[in-house]
Amino acid sequence: MAMESTCDRLIQMRLSVMARAYREQEGSPRIREMGFDERLALLVDAEWDARRNNKRARLLRAAGFPEPGASVEDVRYDPDRKLDRAQIMGLSNCEWARRRRHVVLCGASGCGKTWLACALGVAACNAFLSVRYARLPGLLDELCVRKDEEWAKLKRRYVKCDVLILDDWLLEPLGREQAREVLELVEARHRSGSLILCSQYAPAGWHERLGEQATADAVVDRIVYRSTVIRIGGPESMRKRMAESDQSGDR
Repeated sequence: MAMESTCDRLIQMRLSVMARAYREQEGSPRIREMGFDERLALLVDAEWDARRNNKRARLLRAAGFPEPGASVEDVRYDPDRKLDRAQIMGLSNCEWARRRRHVVLCGASGCGKTWLACALGVAACNAFLSVRYARLPGLLDELCVRKDEEWAKLKRRYVKCDVLILDDWLLEPLGREQAREVLELVEARHRSGSLILCSQYAPAGWHERLGEQATADAVVDRIVYRSTVIRIGGPESMRKRMAESDQSGDR
């Protein structure tokens, strides 16, 4: 009865994993050979691990990755892609995000920018950092059209996360209002967290796509000097490479 009463109280305190582990201990003869401290440590570890796993799962769901299965360990280093393995693995420790620095991924359409951005985002979630993914064109459509309470919530969601991934960065030249929203977002991120930008254009080509000179200068200045810029090469798209790998059985 004492065990059941204790388990009920643990469940009421939202320590259900610890309660389950306690019941399992009571059913194991080997556990009885352990001292109190050892048994308590096992119970606490079970609850701790479950909560961390649940938090990681919540972060991954909230991020909205289009490639949730992407992993830094699976990055392809084909010679023509010109990726530096040491650099990519170094970014996977997420120290750049903790220091509120940025990552810019440049390359032609289909080169794997989105997949690599998601892989770095997944690494950030695994390090218990909050991440959000968005395509810049769609995000700007919402920010420039709506100015209600939902708009304010949306903006906070993309400002307060630790890492914001913006795909299709400056895919099209921006109008004045769009450029202003980009500046406001970049300024907020400059103070609160990091960016991962996926663009077909290197930073040198951003000015003309941002329009107004003063706005363009402000956006570029807040990003480029705090960024690691990775240029992904290769004449073939990753979709074609992966299709050929699947056909040949090469993983």
